[in-house]
Order: sequence, then structure tokens, then C-alpha cells
Amino acid sequence: MKSPFLSFSCLMAALLPLLFSCNDPSEIGADLLSGDELFLDYTDTLTLRAFSTVTDSVKTYDPDPFTADYENAHCGDFTDPVFGRTRASIYTQFSLNTSIAPDFENAVLDSLVLVLPYNASLSYGKLDENYGIEIYRLTQDLPDSVLYYSNQSFETESTPIGSKTYIPEVSDSVSVLMPSADTMKIERQIPQLRIPLDASFANLLLYSDTAALESTTAFQAFFKGLHIRPSTSNLGMVSFNIRNNLAGLWAYYREEDTLQRVYQFPIFSGDVVTSHFEHDYEGSIAGEFLSQPSASDSLLFLQGLSGLSIDFEIPYADELGNMVINRAELVLPIIRLEGDDSLFTPVPQIIVSEILPDSSSVVIRDLTLAISRQGDDFNSLFGGNATSNSTAYVVNLSAHFQNMIRGAAEKKLRVSVYLKPEHAERVVLCGPSHPLTPAKIRLGFTRF
Repeated sequence: MKSPFLSFSCLMAALLPLLFSCNDPSEIGADLLSGDELFLDYTDTLTLRAFSTVTDSVKTYDPDPFTADYENAHCGDFTDPVFGRTRASIYTQFSLNTSIAPDFENAVLDSLVLVLPYNASLSYGKLDENYGIEIYRLTQDLPDSVLYYSNQSFETESTPIGSKTYIPEVSDSVSVLMPSADTMKIERQIPQLRIPLDASFANLLLYSDTAALESTTAFQAFFKGLHIRPSTSNLGMVSFNIRNNLAGLWAYYREEDTLQRVYQFPIFSGDVVTSHFEHDYEGSIAGEFLSQPSASDSLLFLQGLSGLSIDFEIPYADELGNMVINRAELVLPIIRLEGDDSLFTPVPQIIVSEILPDSSSVVIRDLTLAISRQGDDFNSLFGGNATSNSTAYVVNLSAHFQNMIRGAAEKKLRVSVYLKPEHAERVVLCGPSHPLTPAKIRLGFTRF
């Protein structure tokens, strides 16, 4: 069973790409480079280059027992007025309940229900409209010994075994009939979507092969899992807490015609749950910038799931060798474009990674230092967070910037969304060439 606490920094490094910052000696200013006396100084005129980049995929499942699995997954077909179209679906296995041995020999099935608890805080956009969802049975194995990425898809049957049209009541508890002492009683449970599955599939699952119920291995070989996918286009995206203890298939049945029973096929921590993401920027505002990239764009686009990241470069940082950096901050102003909706709140937390010469990435030292100081305020140490009324992201780059000056760190960085596969939020930022509020590096230093 995987622990969610064992490799937090490793997880962040795997999920989050890198950021680019950049400085030009000809544009730094004579006051920055002239003189050799010791004093404190400040500048925000360093050369900075930046542009939005497309992400091929993100990791969505890791078999390493020391790596925490994602607990939340999105399902939706989101038509965004600025970023274009995003489609998200879920593939998941199920297990046998280890606390109750399944015995359906004398059972009469009443219903089989797929239960998906909502995550209200991660559901995004306009949720007060009709959403559609369809359930398909997988025909392809999901081995739990391999990595899965968001660009992978798997074979399913051609006909859905369940569907539902619903309005996501992500914050409202529900009343559920549950067996109790051979009767049924109403129980209040957390907000959830409940999807009845076809009786033919339910009977096949419970009655066709008793050997399939003898072990989880046998069960997953017989029933490979489900594909949960959207059937409507909406102005939002629904998030499900797929590893909640209520998530799974719930079989309601009777014994001896009267005794009410229920059996859950749960989704355990070792079961494969992986998401499939598709992004289409054609015809969107973001797509226009992607089709005509600039070394220093006026607008930058940042997005969760497997969406856009932002690359930065500070090209002349290594030429500032006569400085000790007191504070270096990357400032990224947030901008709301005409026609956009305040409903689409900005990304809550960004992170910064260093792009290495082999194109791999690792989170910057300022971020790892902030994580290691568990008793201190993360925002004051690193920053990078935003609320619905924030005007800018401010990120501490001090340690990394000092290493760039020494030639011990790369000058190319990438900004991305923290826990990217679990977040559907997006944000538009001012780039270095924005005429009113450009992105910049604020640098406090001591020259010697």
C-alpha cells in the first residue's frame, strides 16, 4: 500500500516541468555593472524571455510503492473560451473487498451501481448545467507494474454498460438506501455521483464464473476495469475522488428473497487508476500564440491536466559575477482577457523547475528548501500561489539565481501547475513584452 507522504518532492519533480528566465548585460544598465564598491542595490530591468509550450503528456500512475498515487481524477469535455477544448476521461481497475468474502451463489441481484465521490475543490468552471457520462467495460489489461501517462488509451467494448445525465451537485450530501439488520435504511453520505449499470453486465460480473471471485488476481483477469468518459461538451470539468473509500462498484442483492445485502468492489491504493487527457487549441486565443511563437511573448498561457506550461530564460545571468543575491523574484502578472469569465479562477499554485542540458527537469533549489522547512510558511519561502483576486504570482528564485551567476545552474526554467494531473484550472499571464504590466525579475543584490 502506497503512502502519500513518502516522496513529496520526487512527485513534484516528476509532475512539474521547468521555467525560463533571462538577463542581457546590454539591458541590465550601467549602474548594475560599473564600480567596485560594496553596496545594496535593486533592479527589475533584467532581460527575460518567455513563451508558452505544449506538453506531450504527464504521468498519471506510478507502480513505485514509495510514490504517492493521485487521489483525484477529472471527467469532462471542457470548451474553454480562451484555451480551446480539453477532454478528460478515467480508466480504473477494481478489487475484491478484503473484509468480506463474495458469495453470490443464492443471491438475487437488485442493482449494480458505480459510485464516484466528488471533489468539490478541484471541480472547475460552470457546474450548474447538464453533464453527460458514459461507462465502458475495458477489454485490455492494466498491469500494475508499469508507468502510465496521460496520452495512453486502452481498448474497450463498443457499447456502454451505463450512462447518466446529471448536474454535478459537488457540495451536497446524498441519501442512500443501505442494508442494516436485514432491512434497508436511509443513510446520508458525502457528495457523489451514482450511475446504475446494465443488468446484463451486473449478472455477468456476479454469476458467470465463481473462480473469478476467488482472488483479486483472478477477478482483475476476468474483469479488467472500466473506462469513464464524458458524453457532453460543457463549460467546466468535474473532479472525482477516485480513491475515496466509497468509490467503487456497489452490488445490492437479496438472499432467500428477503435478506438485504450489499457488496462493494473497491478501488484500492494498488489498483491502476490512470487518466487520459486531450487538448485542442485550434481556433482559440492560446492557439494563436502557439502558432506564432515569440522569444518574448506578450501573453503567456498556463494550464493544468496535460496542458500548457511556460518556458523562461534569463540568458545573461552568468555575466553578473560581481553580485551576492539577497532576493530574486519572478513576477508574473495575471490578466483577464476580454470575453473571459471570472468563473474560471486562476491556477492556485505554480512551481518552477530547471531544464537540464539533456532536456530532463528538476525542481529548483528554492522549492526543495521551502518543502524541507516544514514548520515555516511555504508561501513566504517560495510563493507561487494565487487566489481568485490575486493580481500576480511571485516566486522566490534567490538560491537558483545565485547558482546561475556561479555557472552552477541552468538559465532555462519552466513554470507549471503544481500536481498538474489533478488540476483543471488555467490562467493567462503577462509576458515580458506586455506593454503595461510585463513579467519581470525583481533582483535585490549586493555588489562587491
